[in-house]
Amino acid sequence: MRLLWDVFQPSNSLFMLFALGFLLRLAGRRRIATWMMSFSFAVFAAIMVLPVSRYLATTLEARFPAPALPAHVDGIITLGGPINTRASEQRGRPQINGHVERLTEAMILSRRYPEATLLISGGHYDPSDRLSEAPVARDLLVELGHPAKRMLIEDRSRTTWENGVFSRELAQPKPEQVWVLVTSAFHMPRAVGVFRALGWQVIPYPADYFTDLSFVSVGHRLAQFDFVTREWLALGAYHLKGRTSSLFPR
Repeated sequence: MRLLWDVFQPSNSLFMLFALGFLLRLAGRRRIATWMMSFSFAVFAAIMVLPVSRYLATTLEARFPAPALPAHVDGIITLGGPINTRASEQRGRPQINGHVERLTEAMILSRRYPEATLLISGGHYDPSDRLSEAPVARDLLVELGHPAKRMLIEDRSRTTWENGVFSRELAQPKPEQVWVLVTSAFHMPRAVGVFRALGWQVIPYPADYFTDLSFVSVGHRLAQFDFVTREWLALGAYHLKGRTSSLFPR
């Protein structure tokens, strides 16, 4: 599925549609060629000019506002995404990416609640990778001063669904326990939906906001559109598979 997305994500699909239309025009199929080229250009222009990607992103990010946390927390879950496992293996040290706030916010919460368990969930998302995210993230947090004995490491998951399944299996949460879920704000609706579908009520603690009101370049808008479109499609797919508690959890 990841390979299909890499090939057919919106920006690539629009380009391929325009290129196919151009080839058909050369072959004399002017009517269908004109329609294909016009449609792809119009959609591309709309993405570039209108705040489509920003609206899609902010709708996801605003779904779960930052909560008021209780006095006691039993556990904190942070989902994979911040670690570049391939680069970490090549360099011999943890290498992070733009989602690092999933880790930093989890560590801040862990210091705020020194009795809470910190569960790091993340396997290897590319089958060719030999390292899993969670052990690399653990090593990084230990180097930053977090006690290893307070961490649980879930290193098998490759999807958000597996994050929930394997984390629940590892943590064995009790109904009366309070667990906080940390992930990127755009990813929180799907993540919360998964945990609720598994019968695990967590407190959502969004991090890693990537939208703002400043001007962004054309290239950034197109990349952002690809990024948030994938998350919206994933929300729909998870709901159809029964992996979330609702279509758009709130």
